[in-house]
Amino acid sequence: MTFHKILIGILICGVVASSNAQTQEAAPVKQHRWTVYGGVGPNYYFNNLVIAKDKVTELNYSFVGRLMWEPEYFLSLGFETGYNRLYSINIDNANLGTGHIINVAIPIQLVISMKFFKHYYASFNMGQSILLNNVTTSNFGNFDASVISLGDFAATIGYKRTVSERFFMGVEIKGYYSSKLDDNNIALLFMTGYRLW
Repeated sequence: MTFHKILIGILICGVVASSNAQTQEAAPVKQHRWTVYGGVGPNYYFNNLVIAKDKVTELNYSFVGRLMWEPEYFLSLGFETGYNRLYSINIDNANLGTGHIINVAIPIQLVISMKFFKHYYASFNMGQSILLNNVTTSNFGNFDASVISLGDFAATIGYKRTVSERFFMGVEIKGYYSSKLDDNNIALLFMTGYRLW
């Protein structure tokens, strides 16, 4: 079974659960809430390079910023961006000199999130990413390039707890896939959230 089929199944279950919750008699409907989240943490790059594979620094870091519309039901929608450092490479060659390469993805993605239990949730992101490639060399100067990756995805499992009426804290495990160069990584993110209204 492919990743896409599993994801579609999760989304269908979420829609059904949300519609069942809406039809049941319950307390008066709460107002919709907008929440902003921010997070930072380490990530691990699944090294698929052929050239200089043994010189890749696979442990890097990620920053995440997210704006979510969170009604009282199980599903919420939002927008996510951030800074996802995929990998870096240090090269020292007698003929070419020294060099440093950094590859970064800046996602611009839509988010669909579904709460499973009181504190646990899963999210799926889809959209584009700006891929940045920064190369610094001692003998040949600097080379910077950027490209848009049109079909990028992420999946998240997270835990969050309310600290006060407006503040949240939590942790996420996020898998990221960039289709342009077939790059993958997984991140452990420490999150904070603030309910705007």
